[in-house]
Amino acid sequence: MIYVEHENLDNVLEWFRNFNGTDENYLRGHYERYQRTLQFALDESNCETKLDILDIGCHWLHNTFFYSNRGHRVVATDAPDLMDYDSVVTASKAMNAVLLPSKRLETGNGISELEENSIDLVLFCEIIEHLAFNPIPLWKQIYRVLRPGGRIIVTTPNSMYHRSIDIQLNRALSGSGFGISINDIMSNGTYGHHWKEFSILELKEYFNFLSADFDTSRFEMITLDFDKDTDLSSEAIEISKFTDVRAHNIYLEVKLNEKLSGIQVDPPWIPK
Repeated sequence: MIYVEHENLDNVLEWFRNFNGTDENYLRGHYERYQRTLQFALDESNCETKLDILDIGCHWLHNTFFYSNRGHRVVATDAPDLMDYDSVVTASKAMNAVLLPSKRLETGNGISELEENSIDLVLFCEIIEHLAFNPIPLWKQIYRVLRPGGRIIVTTPNSMYHRSIDIQLNRALSGSGFGISINDIMSNGTYGHHWKEFSILELKEYFNFLSADFDTSRFEMITLDFDKDTDLSSEAIEISKFTDVRAHNIYLEVKLNEKLSGIQVDPPWIPK
């Protein structure tokens, strides 16, 4: 069932207004990102096959909407307090999305309730940079529910983006240290921070470290229209020889062609 025939920002905003509203500023600010993610994740010319999708960190169901609007079956998971919002509950019912509260994402809680080999596509969009815990138990659950041939779509800021490098260099040269600032730590909730931003080489290492079954060969480096770059410095051009410093975001497809090795990392601190 199609909920919005002619999809544009105004029409999608109007659709959400039917269900006690949503965070409209967030939707406006991220609309282009949702569209680019959709283009990367799906072959829009061939939408005959309907997918079982798991949207991790679904927030206000904005990302969920675009896949449900194409007839795909979406299970959306996030913290229980977000899942209790009346606007989220009513919108999920209207788009036939299943809400799955996750009390402790670091353990894979919530996702553990899904059947093995039940998901075709996992949306892990603007999430990985927020993880403030060891992610191995979470990835064990994601691997378990993903079907052979299934995919994980990861979108995240590019740590090698030249403006991000400039900020970090200025902080270091001023004696303010590295990473996020003390003000950021104190002013935001735990999961509001970008605890770790990645380069494309690091992301590939991350998933290859988890399992030899993961294929990370397909990716795109993207700068969205709202953040188009000015000319690069000579230093930035030198860095761009090994990574695209002009791209603000990384879009990575992690494909699980076969289930042979499993998640290979099994630290002793994980309860058996």
